[in-house]
Amino acid sequence: MYKLIKPLLFKYDPEKAHGMTINALKLVQKYPQTLPLVKQFFHYENDILNQVISGVTFSNPIGLAAGFDKSCEVPKALESAGFGSIELGGITPKPQPGNPKPRMYRLVEDQALINRMGFNNLGMNKALSNLRKYSYTLPIGLNVGVNKNTPYDARYQDYIKVLDTFKNDVTFFTVNISSPNTENLQKFHDESEFSQLCSAIETFKNEENIDVPIFIKLTSDLDTESLGHMLPSITQTFDGIILANTTQQRDGLQSENRIETGGLSGRPLFERNISLIKHAYKETNGTFTIIGTGGIFTVDDVITMLRSGASLVQIYSSLVFEGPGLTRKLNKALAQYLNSNGYNNVQEIIGLDA
Repeated sequence: MYKLIKPLLFKYDPEKAHGMTINALKLVQKYPQTLPLVKQFFHYENDILNQVISGVTFSNPIGLAAGFDKSCEVPKALESAGFGSIELGGITPKPQPGNPKPRMYRLVEDQALINRMGFNNLGMNKALSNLRKYSYTLPIGLNVGVNKNTPYDARYQDYIKVLDTFKNDVTFFTVNISSPNTENLQKFHDESEFSQLCSAIETFKNEENIDVPIFIKLTSDLDTESLGHMLPSITQTFDGIILANTTQQRDGLQSENRIETGGLSGRPLFERNISLIKHAYKETNGTFTIIGTGGIFTVDDVITMLRSGASLVQIYSSLVFEGPGLTRKLNKALAQYLNSNGYNNVQEIIGLDA
């Protein structure tokens, strides 16, 4: 079905096509009787794919990365699309329109996207209202960002505001310091800035006695040495790490749109992120939760991520090119791989090649 729809969608600006997809999912949510039908098409269930991570049960390791549902508008529809978890957002305290349009580009020849969205979302209060319209059976995560106009020295407080607002309504958080599209955000990768952020997060956790896992998402532009310097603070403060978000590098690209500024996602990130995952797994002796993302299109990509040290993976760009049936396809093929090779569960292959 997606093969028929894709050429039509690709005639539209990527952000407009995305908006059309969100509107279609809103229609699905409006008529709940359609949800079982959607689930029938896109779900694949097999106990061999189950995991418990940070006290959270994931029915399969294929999660939806942040950026698809920026304001928690269609989580109930997405719940039926076969994912093991859904990460919503990024959410900022105040609503903001993001950067000027156009701000999203397809790189078809490279199986990649470039975006400079700038944390466009309806703000934490509206997003929370949207989220609370439904109940959920799978893990719901929230990606947390900062407002563009927040004073430089108060940026870390934006994270705390969103964490506090959603602390009773989500399964896990992701603190996003990786977006290249918000000025100064990636400076949180610097040692002194990161120390201040970690201190604020730790204080919040202690004062609120919060037991919701908090992950952190880093940029794909880190080298392994810089990642190594950050890991002690990360393992002390956070419950897991997502490796890794978009890159600003443009090496080896063929598409005309490679000249656009913003974060590059999709296939070109895969090898870069594998090296970060392997390094993090080794440095933490395989005891810290790693979520892999970036360039996952096939079951071989999923297996490589898991064997490199990721316990879970997240996809987004590949859905644009392959369609929503990708989740079922990946989960079914992963279960077949595990069964045919004599594994009893996903955990048995994590880190085998790290």
